[in-house]
Amino acid sequence: MVIQVPQSIDINVKNCESVQRIANSAKNGGVASVLMIPTVKPIYDKLHLSYNLKRANESNFNLLVAIEGIHDNKLTDISILKDKGASAIYINSDEDMNLLKRVFEYAEFLNIPVFVNAYNKSLTGVMHDSKTAYSLGVSAIPSFAESAEVAKICEMAKHFRAKIVLLSITSKDSLKILKNRPSNVYVDVCIDNLYFTDEYLNDFNTLYKTFPPLRSQKDKEALLNACEEGIIDFISSNHIATNQKDLPIEEAEFGISKLDIFTQLAYSLPLTTQTVTKLISTNPANLLGIEIDKTVKLKKGEFKIDIASFASKGKNCPYETVNYQIVE
Repeated sequence: MVIQVPQSIDINVKNCESVQRIANSAKNGGVASVLMIPTVKPIYDKLHLSYNLKRANESNFNLLVAIEGIHDNKLTDISILKDKGASAIYINSDEDMNLLKRVFEYAEFLNIPVFVNAYNKSLTGVMHDSKTAYSLGVSAIPSFAESAEVAKICEMAKHFRAKIVLLSITSKDSLKILKNRPSNVYVDVCIDNLYFTDEYLNDFNTLYKTFPPLRSQKDKEALLNACEEGIIDFISSNHIATNQKDLPIEEAEFGISKLDIFTQLAYSLPLTTQTVTKLISTNPANLLGIEIDKTVKLKKGEFKIDIASFASKGKNCPYETVNYQIVE
């Protein structure tokens, strides 16, 4: 039996490969449009922005580009870049607070959403702070590296009307704060954190090394519940294409490739079809002003993943080892 669902919109695809590859991967994954997040290569001026938009036009693909709001400790030309086609602003939460304030002011005035990486970079590590990290003898990232920044951004958001999206929230501690968030704050979760936990890194399995990190089983369960309860507004891929995984865990690169299978994975989650549709299609379409006019056919039952067929150059995908049940 086949079910039809709307195409998805992925609000968190890193600029880690060519726009053509991203477009082809999105097509494979039933994704109508992606928001490119500039974490691998900078996008902070007209040249970088126009290059990506031109490549998207050549590929006949609806690419939305987030520009850096702060670059080299300076505010970028946000107003000019919006006029040139930028769809969103991207910032790290631990930047100078006066600069954060000014970004939110611009975002409010220009009616452009701000996507925030809520993380304090001074608390670096390889994976979640847990018994698994201790047993492996690797540096760990505590959950308060995120939750403290979430609290700060929520407090600042009370003073602005700008739409603020917290990207890839991972912990139950953050969710406790977000239950009382301001109405202009939206919450995103990476699909990896709804499938896997930090224990998958046992035996130094670098395929599961990603950022933000995989957290505990309790965190995963809290995130899944938050999806059904309406605390989480979006599920995204946090797609990043890197193949530097066959290295010691401290040296292996962060990231998991999965844009090619994003919609299929989303509808295999232990969530209702209505919830998944809302979080990967309806809500991001409303936020970004996109109309979804095509559907994706999904076969009920198991589907197997063939990484060799990925359009992405990234084959760093641990989902290969599991069969997924698409349920209605």
